[in-house]
Amino acid sequence: MNDLEETLKRAEGRRERLAAILRVFVFLSLMAATLSLREHGAHHHPALYVSIGYGLLAAAGLVLAWRRIFHPLLPFAFVTLEVILVGVQTILMGSLMGQEPMALAALPSAAVIFVILAHAAMRYRPWLVLYAAVLFLAILTFAGLTMPNPQGNIPATSHNMQHDLVHHQLFPVIMIVLTAGILFVTAQGTRRLLHASISERIARHRLARFFSADIADRLTDHSNDDERGGAVQPVAILFTDIRGFSPIAEALTPVELTDLLGEFRAILAQTIRDHGGVVDKFIGDAVMAVFGFPEPNDSSAERCLACAHAMLERLKTWSEERVLAGQPPVSIGVGMHYGEAFVGVVGRDDLLEFTVIGDTVNIAERVERLSRKFDTDIVVSGPFAEAAKLDSHSTGWVMETGQTITGHSRPIDVFYFCGELS
Repeated sequence: MNDLEETLKRAEGRRERLAAILRVFVFLSLMAATLSLREHGAHHHPALYVSIGYGLLAAAGLVLAWRRIFHPLLPFAFVTLEVILVGVQTILMGSLMGQEPMALAALPSAAVIFVILAHAAMRYRPWLVLYAAVLFLAILTFAGLTMPNPQGNIPATSHNMQHDLVHHQLFPVIMIVLTAGILFVTAQGTRRLLHASISERIARHRLARFFSADIADRLTDHSNDDERGGAVQPVAILFTDIRGFSPIAEALTPVELTDLLGEFRAILAQTIRDHGGVVDKFIGDAVMAVFGFPEPNDSSAERCLACAHAMLERLKTWSEERVLAGQPPVSIGVGMHYGEAFVGVVGRDDLLEFTVIGDTVNIAERVERLSRKFDTDIVVSGPFAEAAKLDSHSTGWVMETGQTITGHSRPIDVFYFCGELS
């Protein structure tokens, strides 16, 4: 069962618990209506036992609600039993009072069907509303066709009176049909809204694992479809991966390796969010992040650089804790580049995917590889250094010109960090 269905099932379960409580009040109403007919011998009539049966059904509903037992078919089972019991009691009370079969729908006990219809609509199931209405009318129709008329036929001379009586008797039936139709439309609309709300909440929750809360909200905001798609804009791209990952992976069990990557990704993802960045993707032990989304920002390169320093600080502490626990240390290399790229979100609803495409991404990944060449933790490209306000005189930074990177015919200038972390 997917997240949407599971969440919807929990919502229906909560409504079923509320219905169980309301069912008790229906039982009390039925008992009151039955006992009010004592002069007709109701205390010895089967209608009283039907009311007691409804009480047992209400008790069963309370037990299931208390134990939080719920199944999607449970509402249909309860509605079926409720309608049958109410229909049978209406027929019995009509017989007790000497009512004509066509007048059964006008009896006070028959009014309970409106409560049952409201119960059905409350469970976010529109078809349950129609099912309850059709079943109840079918029971009364069957009774009307099979029950004898205690008052005989109305004389032909009373045609106008007969016409008025038929209209009077059909009025409750018309009200049941209209009420069922209105509640069907209402329940259908409510279920759609609930479905959309749950889908959006799940999508926002998934996005929030990688994006800051404000960006996750924007990506899942259905009121502004312009946020879907993307645009070419200047961004700062950060690439990082674990140094010597293969020997580390070889020394660990699959479970230990999974735990390592889980902790590693959690630390980096949180650090990226703290600095206003967005995790684009995890690729094994590598992480790619983008700064300057959704709007370009003059400080994106500086925030990206601050994020890299914070990453190294946090991973240093984490690595020391691993060593104390007898586990291998972990270190990373970081590469950054600044330039234009296509940045946006593709897909819809729970299939949203954040995407950054362009040569800027490729250069950032190649720059990260240079960290091994210079045996340093951080390497940035010339354009990134300019955007982050770094130069050859910046403390702890060394400039290297004419560096060749894979996939590019023209060499680039880079800066690498050889200072001490603050």
